[in-house]
Amino acid sequence: MADEMTTKPTIETVLERISEFDKRSESRSDRFETRFDQLETRFEARFDQLETRFDQLEAEITARFEQVYTEIDRVASVAHTTKGEMLGLRVEFRELRTQLKDVLPIPQAS
Repeated sequence: MADEMTTKPTIETVLERISEFDKRSESRSDRFETRFDQLETRFEARFDQLETRFDQLEAEITARFEQVYTEIDRVASVAHTTKGEMLGLRVEFRELRTQLKDVLPIPQAS
């Protein structure tokens, strides 16, 4: 009977062991949650930095495109003006040629 007493735990012993196991589990769970929260905080901070950087890049790219569009518009305006001036010069050249035909003698073939 003495052997039975040492080998069989009492209900209080079993409950104590369950309680200790529960405390260890809670402790591990709390440490895991703490580590997970730290990782989550780090990831959020990193993603916030990336989002800020992407916003900056987007602003820079938008500004560059606006510069390009402005330059294209300026070149198109210059080209349009140049074409208008060329057409005006063409008309003036025709008028000058007509006036010169009237004033200059026509060379005769000899």
